[in-house]
Amino acid sequence: MTISTAWLLERADRKLSVKGMDADVVTITRSVIKELAPQQIYVGVAQSYRTKQEQDALYAVGRTRPGKIVTYARGGQSNHNFGVAVDLFCYSSDGTRAEFLAPPDKRLSRIVAAMKQRQMEWGGDWTPFRDYPHFQLFDAVNGKKKPHLAPLYLGRALAKGSQDKETIRLIQMKLRLPASGRFDDGLTRAVKDFQRQVKITVDGIVGPVTWRHLFQEGRG
Repeated sequence: MTISTAWLLERADRKLSVKGMDADVVTITRSVIKELAPQQIYVGVAQSYRTKQEQDALYAVGRTRPGKIVTYARGGQSNHNFGVAVDLFCYSSDGTRAEFLAPPDKRLSRIVAAMKQRQMEWGGDWTPFRDYPHFQLFDAVNGKKKPHLAPLYLGRALAKGSQDKETIRLIQMKLRLPASGRFDDGLTRAVKDFQRQVKITVDGIVGPVTWRHLFQEGRG
């Protein structure tokens, strides 16, 4: 079987299209699936929104039901119950098996990097219970507010003469410049001034480091 991006998305949407899922989490998850599929990392969605009743049933596993403990959260205590979390796995190369990954699997590292780039938190960073398949946008259980989602770096640097008008307008607005959509001498100077301010390489080019400082660290 040849795994296609369309096949992966169709399978993922069975979980992501349920009522109660946060639209941004759906968009983020689908974008990661599309990004990694050409790299032969075939991401699937094991869990998305869960009702409180479903959460209680899962909590019972390893306690009052057979099996190993898989969660420490009762109904209402999981971010899955708020639609802001997903659990991910990888399909085997022939699409017949779901593989739940753990470090040091390089596929997991790529998934984590892609999800974190989109501002998702990873359960693998938790202690003492590391939940490697788990990603969440924010901690709704404890009353945290949904974060402002920064624009995603598109993987190509922008400099004088670049033609990506919509992205250039985002940069100009962030630097409080008229949003002309042109990467001209004025924008180059403004980018250099910003780079000096945050103490990174001063070259007038908006690459991944400058982008992160502009949009993902609350500066500018």
